[in-house]
Amino acid sequence: MVAPLSTLYDSSKQQLPLAPHLAAHAGHSTFTPLLPPAIPLAVKSVYVNAVLPTGGDNGSGGYLAGSWPHHWPVSYPGSAKDYHLGWSGMINVDGETYVFLGDPEVDSHHTRPPVATQTAFHYTASQSIFAFEAGGLDFNVTFLSPVTPHDLLRMSLPLSYMSIDVDQHALRKHNVSVYSDFSGEWASGDSNVEIEWAFGVEEAIGVYEVKRKDQQVFSEFGEQAEWGSAVYAMDMGPDVTASSGANYAVRGQFYRKGKLSGSQDIQYRAINDRQPVFGFAKTLQYSSPSAVFAIGHIRDPYVNYVTPQGQVSRRGYWSSHFPTARHAVSWFLSDHSQAVQQGRAIDAQIRSDATRVSGDNYAAVVELSTRQAFATIEVTGENENDVLIFLKEISSNGDMSTVDVIFPMYPILAYTNPTLLKLLLEPLMIYSVSGLYPNRWTVHDLGTYPNATGYNGGNDEPMPVEEAGNMLWMILAYWQLTKDTEWVAKYYDVLTQWTTYLIEDGLVPAEQLSTDDFAGTLSNQTNLAVKAIVGIGAMGELAKATGHWVDSIHYRATAKAYAEEWYQLALTAKDPLHPHAKLAYQDENSHGLLYNLFGDRVLNLEIFDRQLYEWQSASYWRKREAYGVPLDSRHLWTKCFAAASATDVKTRDMFIDDLVAFLKAGKVDAAFPDLYETTTANLPGREGLDWPIQFISRPVVGGHFSLLALDVANKANGVKRDPFGGKRGKGLPQWVRDSEPHPLWARDW
Repeated sequence: MVAPLSTLYDSSKQQLPLAPHLAAHAGHSTFTPLLPPAIPLAVKSVYVNAVLPTGGDNGSGGYLAGSWPHHWPVSYPGSAKDYHLGWSGMINVDGETYVFLGDPEVDSHHTRPPVATQTAFHYTASQSIFAFEAGGLDFNVTFLSPVTPHDLLRMSLPLSYMSIDVDQHALRKHNVSVYSDFSGEWASGDSNVEIEWAFGVEEAIGVYEVKRKDQQVFSEFGEQAEWGSAVYAMDMGPDVTASSGANYAVRGQFYRKGKLSGSQDIQYRAINDRQPVFGFAKTLQYSSPSAVFAIGHIRDPYVNYVTPQGQVSRRGYWSSHFPTARHAVSWFLSDHSQAVQQGRAIDAQIRSDATRVSGDNYAAVVELSTRQAFATIEVTGENENDVLIFLKEISSNGDMSTVDVIFPMYPILAYTNPTLLKLLLEPLMIYSVSGLYPNRWTVHDLGTYPNATGYNGGNDEPMPVEEAGNMLWMILAYWQLTKDTEWVAKYYDVLTQWTTYLIEDGLVPAEQLSTDDFAGTLSNQTNLAVKAIVGIGAMGELAKATGHWVDSIHYRATAKAYAEEWYQLALTAKDPLHPHAKLAYQDENSHGLLYNLFGDRVLNLEIFDRQLYEWQSASYWRKREAYGVPLDSRHLWTKCFAAASATDVKTRDMFIDDLVAFLKAGKVDAAFPDLYETTTANLPGREGLDWPIQFISRPVVGGHFSLLALDVANKANGVKRDPFGGKRGKGLPQWVRDSEPHPLWARDW
């Protein structure tokens, strides 16, 4: 039975007017928990990343029918086909055909069928669910991209589901058939290239495999993989037919007859030459009221990785379990019922935990972040003892396993399964001790995806303090959650090397980049110095964990001493009634988000005084704009989720509520951006502010799980105090301790 979407959630509904190009043929839909800037459809891996843009002037307004899905870049520069992905769906009810997915034409006269009426939309961590009505029939369309952090096999499969569900009792009154196809645009980013395809049946599962004829291994075009095969699959029951051919011919056939002939096109050609599509049609029955499709893109090999012996190709972990891609797709589709159960379980867990920690708005944020974050990493390995995970720095520059991108992502891994963090750091650690990288700090990244060629000349992007601090922080976070002392001990020497560098150069950082590299270099960055101090303190705990007691005492004492010096250098003395940290030591009139304080808190280091957190929280209220607190005094944009370093519920919720307000503003047409203007809720470079920067679909939204990561870390570390109940301390300079609290934060903590 198809449950109304109103029974699936409790959140308040967001109802918006239709986009102008849809107003003529659809009703009003509700959107819960909110309408995202882009709705995740098939979002499962680096190259399976299909979204429905909703915001901005050209967005769909959240309506599935009437607009095409796009590969993640959406309007990102560089693609002649505008990252369009041909993916259509139609339903025939009692002889009348309606569109529910895409904007298909069914003849050479550009005839478009009527669209089904969308009545509701709802998203969870792993699913996007649309409710429709057409011809007196209610049905749901569900997009499920499995999130399985404790199951590496399922996690490694670059495949996603779409299902159409009808109340079986309605099928006693209506004759219903459903149809869906995808185009060669899933096989290449270049519409001019020639493609070839095959259709086969594996264990009763029909699978279309579509690939670029001239395979370009380890290369991209328009952010899509130019090797491997796009796949579309369905269970070939007695009421299912499959056909391929020119888009008008195949789609028109279903539009007119409600079924397919089963004919197959064998004329290989370019993607844009009589656009070939590959579709399935199913007649629904009382005993079979649903249709399930699998879609994705499978490559073999996945990436290549630098070693002392040269570049080594690494395969997807799924390949260790299945002899061919077709077998993998067949197994995946047969696993749908299990995937649904697992999806509902993790969806319920994430919503329950997020709501408990910080309420419905926070739950809406982390749910929207989940698929996006996990889709940026890929699991490789020949067996369970050979697993390495690699990350693509989507949209910002395509770097591979970037340390300061893994860093903001790590909270989602700490919350869901910290072992994934180790597997993601392992390629960096192996390279660091290989003898190939010459610098005494941490490498910035491993190359450009999917080519981990390394930087054997030491010429990677220079973020020495940032990356060394990040690695020490994350490795301690992993150890605290797992107590995997053996792994830490294996790399102890290189960890001490990075710590020595931070001791020498971290308290007063020379002019250099931080993770906010888009803002340029700067000397004496206060927030970067906090990162260094946290890194040194983290090494003190790692030394203790591995039995290096003298080192532990030394590193702990150094971190505490540096914090005392930092207070003198970093805090503004200009207005002691409103103390806060400067952006840089030398700039008395500056300010910035001191988000690296989160490391002191989540690692339970207790290096910095609690009072500092409270002053920073108070200062954020004074700098707040309509959609958030600016990252620093140089610009009005913001990128950091700083709620986890707040000391009171009100400030914590301010950051969350402002982020939700940005999402609801509807200015952006791309998947969860992590850099936007706090005054306009738009991307930098639009509406006359700053230069164009589009940070979209990136892994860093995993950082929205910081509050949940703090929750699990506190439990692991035995911390029982309320993280959002303040307490004044005594570790700050005398002039600061003697000052009166500002009324904004003078409250009962």
